[in-house]
Amino acid sequence: MMIEKSAGFELLELEKLRQVLRTPGPCITVLLPPYHPGEPAESAATRLKGDLQEAVRVLTEQGFSKDATRNFLEPLEQLDKDPSSKAGSRWGRAIFRSPDVFAQFHLEQPVKPSLTVAGCFAIRQLLPELWIPRVFYLLGISKKSLELLRCTPEGAEPVALPKGMPASIEDALELEPPDHDLENRSAAGSSTGAMHALRFGTGGGREKEDAYRAHFFKLVDHGLKAVLHGQVPLILAGVEEDIAAYRALSTYRGLVKKSLHGNPMLLLKEAGAIASAAAFLRDEELEREEKALEDSRERVAANRLSTSAQDIVRAAFDGRVYELFLAENAEAIEICETPGYTAWGKEDLFNLAAVQTTIHGGKAFELPKGAGAVGIMRY
Repeated sequence: MMIEKSAGFELLELEKLRQVLRTPGPCITVLLPPYHPGEPAESAATRLKGDLQEAVRVLTEQGFSKDATRNFLEPLEQLDKDPSSKAGSRWGRAIFRSPDVFAQFHLEQPVKPSLTVAGCFAIRQLLPELWIPRVFYLLGISKKSLELLRCTPEGAEPVALPKGMPASIEDALELEPPDHDLENRSAAGSSTGAMHALRFGTGGGREKEDAYRAHFFKLVDHGLKAVLHGQVPLILAGVEEDIAAYRALSTYRGLVKKSLHGNPMLLLKEAGAIASAAAFLRDEELEREEKALEDSRERVAANRLSTSAQDIVRAAFDGRVYELFLAENAEAIEICETPGYTAWGKEDLFNLAAVQTTIHGGKAFELPKGAGAVGIMRY
């Protein structure tokens, strides 16, 4: 049954990818980076034209007739002629074509242009797209004001602060004074009967300021939990002193380690602020993946861990690979020897392992460091 999604673009998500990956070959994968008119890079239409010529050559070598090749590539030919392919786009694009599938998706994460004709779709460059959160919040924080933005690939929009959450130190002190105000009281005179209390300070102005700020930030941290619901990533924007103070007392588990530094109200208006914040999510996800690999090497039994491309592929086809870690520069260009798979000549076995791992509900990651591949087996 044809999976037809060419009429519109949607973001690539895990379940959508699993759906298209189940198709038999031949599979054509075209990856196109973003394009802005006036840049020296080629437009999508220009890249597509070159990719189509190469696809014709490969299919001909595989024994496809002219008519079969023309019919197979016809949807891609139509894309090449589409005026939108000549226009600019801030999105990358993944295009999938097989006998049963013609689909294209927007890509939020950067990709290098490529064409692959093989027995399965090429997804290694797309793996970061699957695991980085699509929604995050950006909090501009200072003693005098707050601003909260909800950020998605489509853009950012302001979010109203929850009812009862203060927007400044002054609001916080009016709503709920601190447990102590750094002032002690003493009775005046020799008797404590009905004497008036005298106030005396126990700290300097700086200590009071720090205490009031901490009180304010605690109320903010508590109030945000009603908006963020769980572990949606939260990125801070502000001067270093305020960010450090907020981190010291925050109990929110989704607080991202990196922050935007500077005047928060100016930062949130900068065109590149959202992109910079999104890059923090990529860095944090990469750190999690590297830690997961390190933990697996230390804790997983040796018979559940493999670095052999052929062994990993066979296990992936059997649905035994729980996690697959691929070094970005790792290659295993060979003919797949797994029974039941129709090979289209030599292809990237690590990509094939990533495809089968994804189909069977495992997780595949690509890391910029390291060498080769590590497959963690379920059993």
